[in-house]
Amino acid sequence: MVWAYASVAYRPFIERHGALRVNVMRALYAAIASVIPAVILGILTPAALWALAGGALSLGAGDTMYLASIGLVGVSVAAPVSYTFIIMAEVMALAIGERPTPLLIAGGALVVLGVTLISRGPRGRLRPRGVALALGAAAAWASGWVMIRVADVGGLSPISAAFLRVSAAGLILALVAVARGGGLTKTLTSTARTRLPIVAAADLAGGSALFALALGLIGVDRSMVIVGSMPLMAQGIAWATGSERPSALEVAGAVMVTLAVALAFT
Repeated sequence: MVWAYASVAYRPFIERHGALRVNVMRALYAAIASVIPAVILGILTPAALWALAGGALSLGAGDTMYLASIGLVGVSVAAPVSYTFIIMAEVMALAIGERPTPLLIAGGALVVLGVTLISRGPRGRLRPRGVALALGAAAAWASGWVMIRVADVGGLSPISAAFLRVSAAGLILALVAVARGGGLTKTLTSTARTRLPIVAAADLAGGSALFALALGLIGVDRSMVIVGSMPLMAQGIAWATGSERPSALEVAGAVMVTLAVALAFT
């Protein structure tokens, strides 16, 4: 739910400052919000390396490739292709001893199909480079979150994992932003007194900590399928705020995603 609300709340900031700069600010504000509890709970452990690597992959590389894919092929193609990360994560979970059931795999497939319907739009253009970026994002997200699971098994707290994740990703994103012309100082001064710091802290610190906790409590496979309900939640928030009105295909997609979540707990 936190991630769904944040997806809607970020839009005006992205339109004004660009996705890359907003991503850097997200990571910065989230790191500031989580640094004190993370230090108290402990970050200097061997498991911290997994959290750093997971953040660099899932948030740094994954989000960047996903946004680039949207720019090339549109959300209607990029979203469903990138959401294959749910299936990838279920396969990768085999390496750390988890055993996805047939119903969980079916749930993952339904999530992909549901997101395809929810994200369907007239502007999606099929181009090999864009599809490749979306698949790259999916692989990065799946690998990154499995690494967060390994960090949890190693004893790293969810809050510490969230802090290390955003710190690693923020550094990478900042370097990319500087290489592309900078503008970070201006973005910082113009967003520091807006709702962006609160949304970013709730999203990347709070939401990521909750998800890291979920990975430890119910495992990678179930967590990934449940995360697939995020587009459904975002759709509901957009409808409630009056910014969008779901079509018949979007409603059908929402039903499929809901069924997938139900299968995850069967």
